[in-house]
Amino acid sequence: MILENRYLEMAKTLHQNYPVVDAHLDLAGELFFRKQNGEENPLRSHYLKNLRTGGFRIIVSSVYLRDDQLPEGGLRAALDQISALLEAIEQNEEFCLIRSVEDMEQSLKKNQIGIVLYMEGLDCIGKDIKLLRILWELGVRGASLTWSRRNDLASGCCRAGQKIQISGGLSPEGVSAVQEAERLGMFLDISHLNDDGFEDICKVAKRPFVATHSNSQSVFFNYRNLNDSQMLRLAEREGIIGLNGCDCIVGCVNGENPLEMLCRHVEYAVALIGIEHVGLGLDFCDSYGDAEPGYTCVKSRHDCLIDHSHVPELTAALLQRGMDTEDVKKIIGGNWIRYFGRMLPKEQNLT
Repeated sequence: MILENRYLEMAKTLHQNYPVVDAHLDLAGELFFRKQNGEENPLRSHYLKNLRTGGFRIIVSSVYLRDDQLPEGGLRAALDQISALLEAIEQNEEFCLIRSVEDMEQSLKKNQIGIVLYMEGLDCIGKDIKLLRILWELGVRGASLTWSRRNDLASGCCRAGQKIQISGGLSPEGVSAVQEAERLGMFLDISHLNDDGFEDICKVAKRPFVATHSNSQSVFFNYRNLNDSQMLRLAEREGIIGLNGCDCIVGCVNGENPLEMLCRHVEYAVALIGIEHVGLGLDFCDSYGDAEPGYTCVKSRHDCLIDHSHVPELTAALLQRGMDTEDVKKIIGGNWIRYFGRMLPKEQNLT
């Protein structure tokens, strides 16, 4: 897809004048790896320039645990990541941790890059639901029950490279985790959850839930993506689906044009569930892979866009294909800001 310069310039202007939000990035884990590797300030050296160029004002950082960290080392690994993220924020005045609506509004006013912390899977708590309170006090404001695996709370869907259905809904502890997370004020993320778990979330959850980094099965079939019924029910609950930018989720597996496929996912979601329920959850993973210690082989590249500084190219593509400017502003950030304005506690000290 060849982008016309006028649309690129329009996109760059939009990204500098309106807040852009990425609702999924494995930032905490990457920062922990890079500190292990001896880097002094990886948040600044690897992210600040690209985020500023892309106009990003809010990043939702996951805490993601690898299989080899579980089960015994899960809680320690999660705390290590949270600690690395908090230390990085303290090092850089351009960043701040968002715990409340007040924090979000102040970060936008001060032109900082706000970071919302959430758990990509609650493997680290096992069956001990009361540990959610500890995570909340550390600044965690959202959670998915599981990644693409089974834990004590729920079953994940299959890995992105597989095409198998996995059955099994929420355990009793999983139901309790949903209830406690909502009591505390955490948002729920259903990305990586299997179909049975999604059905159970619909029955148990009282607040709007989201899919921070999932696409449409109708555009590209993958169990990591949502089917039409799931997307419609998510929208009915006032949730948002975040556009995933990983090639095997987008469907760039046989030479398909990345921008073309990304636009198809956005346009399909907008047509099906409405513009108010679509955002970005790009799941950039190449930088995370580069940071993992112990890997010396040439690593595969999976991001459809190079990094956050190139996201205006997606915006330009949507504009060039006829999307209205006001609609684009909602997708790149407005919808997520509205959602967090509703879901986060109003002030820092509320629990």
